[in-house]
Amino acid sequence: MSIVKVALLGATGNLGAPILNALIGEGIFEVTVFQRASSKSKPAHLDKINVVTVSDSLRVDELTEKLRGQDAVVVCYRPKDASDQIKIGQAAAAAGVKRLIPADFGSCDSSGQRERELVKLFDRKVQIRESLQELAARNEAFSWTSLVNGHFFDWGLREDFLHFYLKTKRAEIMDDGDKKSSQATLAQIARATVRILQRPEVTKNRMLFIQSFCVSQNEVLRSLEKATGAKWETKRFDSEDYIREKKALADQGDLDAIEDLVFVLGAINGNWEEKPDFAMELLGLENEDLDEVVQEVVKGVTPS
Repeated sequence: MSIVKVALLGATGNLGAPILNALIGEGIFEVTVFQRASSKSKPAHLDKINVVTVSDSLRVDELTEKLRGQDAVVVCYRPKDASDQIKIGQAAAAAGVKRLIPADFGSCDSSGQRERELVKLFDRKVQIRESLQELAARNEAFSWTSLVNGHFFDWGLREDFLHFYLKTKRAEIMDDGDKKSSQATLAQIARATVRILQRPEVTKNRMLFIQSFCVSQNEVLRSLEKATGAKWETKRFDSEDYIREKKALADQGDLDAIEDLVFVLGAINGNWEEKPDFAMELLGLENEDLDEVVQEVVKGVTPS
């Protein structure tokens, strides 16, 4: 199986843009960006890509026709429900696409029982994966790969998602702060996506786990203090109390509380080095240097 022609959905988002950069940077892929009719954003590399417009409803018959001739489909945007990605999978299989990478790119292992109990989003991810498994079972020419990468580390630092607040030099540390979790930069996730496409046989029909590093909150705090040259203010909290509090809010429809649950689950149950499908060696990836990544992020943040 050889993959050259790649369709990318969600090419202008936080993750889609780095993946587009990585695909173009390889110099071997013919990339087509699929955009909904209502989209106002413009992808990068317009001189090196094709752009195809599709209806907002993502009709299966329309997608099938427009995906013909593509070797792979990469979905980078977060759908509101499972139906969009299920339709994309159905259309890709019908169009003769060889590989689909769904918009998993997970902070957490969505197959975990506790993860699914606490965050309904993960039920949708499992539903999407099961749909792809059924499509692959019925069509030997079609396959899928789901990528789980832990929290988006550089994005998470910049956006305060990781509970390290760069502008005020404050940190909120769970429990003793020594629990290690796998996290990845956007660039590392993009590299992993490209490697999956370059290694189609060994990655087919699998959920793979990757990282930039596996570190504790205390290690990140020390790195941040080193990069900023300052002692940070810290506040500690109990993870189980936090989960109970946020779950009650999430059950009432609080979207921020759902994101908080994703954060804590990825931090306390996210060591991918313990997973059988830890795929760093398989994909030819190496860990990044925590201090170097932190230093680069700190350079781009203006103190308040």
